[in-house]
Amino acid sequence: AMASRLARGLQALPGVRLLYEVEANELFVSMPEAAIAALLQEGYSFYRWPAPPGVETRMIRLLTAWSTREADVDGLLAAAGRHLMAQAAQAA
Repeated sequence: AMASRLARGLQALPGVRLLYEVEANELFVSMPEAAIAALLQEGYSFYRWPAPPGVETRMIRLLTAWSTREADVDGLLAAAGRHLMAQAAQAA
């Protein structure tokens, strides 16, 4: 349930793309490097993952677990949204 919640929220953000359908608790996501770096600086942890052939953007793997709370997912979505919207505003 939390992986699906996270996927829905990420898909609504600019510059984010889910690279594979969510079938379990793993999400493979591409997003701009600046957003990834900002999330890491805020203390979020995730794995960098090799991008599949033909994908030029950065890819990360996000995991949820039985103990993942809605507040955890919503916090990550809010942080990612802040960074991505700021980057989109700077690019405009």
